[in-house]
Parts: sequence; C-alpha cells; structure tokens
Amino acid sequence: MEESGIGHLKIEEESVVDGSESRKKQTCVSKRMPESFVKWFASYLGQEDMQVTKLLRDKTATMFLIAWSIFESDCFSGSMEHKKIEDFAKRMAVNPNLNRLKLVDALKHFHNRYQEPKHYKNLMHQQKTEKLEKILAKNVSELSIEEQVFLLVVVVYRFRNNIFHGNKGVDSWLAFKTEIEHCITIMQELINIAEPAH
Repeated sequence: MEESGIGHLKIEEESVVDGSESRKKQTCVSKRMPESFVKWFASYLGQEDMQVTKLLRDKTATMFLIAWSIFESDCFSGSMEHKKIEDFAKRMAVNPNLNRLKLVDALKHFHNRYQEPKHYKNLMHQQKTEKLEKILAKNVSELSIEEQVFLLVVVVYRFRNNIFHGNKGVDSWLAFKTEIEHCITIMQELINIAEPAH
C-alpha cells in the first residue's frame, strides 16, 4: 500500500487483484473528518446533519460565511452586536472611499423587500429596532448615507443571525439566494474600505 498527499487529502493506493486484472483502488483516509465536522456543526447550530450538509455544499452560503468572518473581524473587532451598527454606519457615511454605486442595487432591493410586513417579520423575528422602522418608512431616495449603511448592515447582521438562530432552519435560509448574494456584495464593499477595528 502506498500513500501520497493530494491537496489536503491523504490518499491510500493499494493493488487489488480482480481475476486476471490488477487495478489501483483509491480511498480517502480523511473522510471521517468532514463527517465529524458536519455532525459537530449540526449540533452547534441545532440543525439536522442533512441541512448542514446542504449549507456546506452551497457555494453562495460558503462565500457568505467567509465574508462574514472577515467582516466581523475587520469591521467589528471580531464581535458584532446590533448596538455597534449605528456607530459603524456613522463612520462609513463620512468615509470618502465608500462607493455607494456598488451598494445601490442591494439598497433598493432590501428597502423595497422590507416594506412587506411578512418579510420584515421574518427578517427581524422578535427583535425591534425603531431606527430601522423609521428608515423603511422613508422613500429610499430620501435616505442619508448613514441611514443607507445602517439599513444594509442590519440586514446583513440579521441574515447572519437567521442562519444560526432562525426558526426555519438552514434549508429555508438557502432559498434566499438573491438576498444572500446582496449581503456578500455589501460585506465586500465595507470590508474594502473599513480600517480594521482590531
């Protein structure tokens, strides 16, 4: 039996004699690791293994999780809380590098989406935020830069919370592909211009 390293996987090769034909059989030695990770992550999230497997196989979800990790680290000193969003929005509003054109599609999408009470309730669950409700009551063209950033960051934060703590599970979270992609765009732009907070 030979062992060779391919990427991050350790591959065992062994000769198998099948009648008169000899062939190489490859098996992945580290298959147990991803399985144990899925079980651990599912337990951590309070979700079924199958739901977590879907999450980890979904490229958009993976990009969201990676972007979130960087966003929380660089923009919120590694610990994002709702109460920190207002100060962050104020700092971004005066940042000369903020390219609002990159965020306009997400802004219009989310401002329009959360005019619908059912969508807003699903986003926020039991959390109340008077400031966000006042922002949504305005016409999108009337929003200050600070209000725009506040709205977008609250939405990203709630999407992150809903993947981990939502009452409908990971599977339903994945159905919001368009919204998740907008959240990724928002995080990318804000990460690019924010000075790391740590």
